[in-house]
Amino acid sequence: MTAMKDKMMTKDPQHRGKPGIGWPIAIFVGTALLAGIFAGYSEARADQGHSALAPWASAMIAIALGAIAFAFYVRRHAAWFRQWSPRKRLYWISLVLAGALGLVSAILLQSHGNADLMSDSALTPALAIALSALWVFGLLVALIIYQRSVDDHERMAHHIGGLAGFYAFVFPCPVWWVLWRANVAPPVEVMPLFALSLTVNALVYLWFKFR
Repeated sequence: MTAMKDKMMTKDPQHRGKPGIGWPIAIFVGTALLAGIFAGYSEARADQGHSALAPWASAMIAIALGAIAFAFYVRRHAAWFRQWSPRKRLYWISLVLAGALGLVSAILLQSHGNADLMSDSALTPALAIALSALWVFGLLVALIIYQRSVDDHERMAHHIGGLAGFYAFVFPCPVWWVLWRANVAPPVEVMPLFALSLTVNALVYLWFKFR
């Protein structure tokens, strides 16, 4: 009787094991791949003279399917997530939101034929406005949630990382600019400087958080 009770408890959702990180990663990667498949299919149909999905429609379908899959994942492990403290839930919500911002931005760019995130190719006004709004408002919400959830140790690591990222921009930017004016360097580009600043920020933040 006791053995049967223990067996039933192992099948109870309350007693499920810790959810792995593999499924969320697979959902994010699968969503991006699905968006690429939709974009390639629509482009092939357009090249053949057939009707095709609008770029925004294929992107929204892929994003919606990814959101549904992630919602099922959260629901399956709801009992585990309810054990988290409110601060921990807010922390992971901010991280998932930040990751979703990057994923959605990449899918929108890919759906309009801009697979290279560092490209300087022209964008349509609608796409540019959508990406700008997504970055400003989405990042603002994610940062507010993040700042409300971190402890003093992580806040210090975040501040030091932000300062290091600032230095990574302040030092090379004027140097690149004056060298370009002397025809010694190519024209100044914003995205490489942004990527450098963000990379330094992340590395310093991770070092002070986990050391």
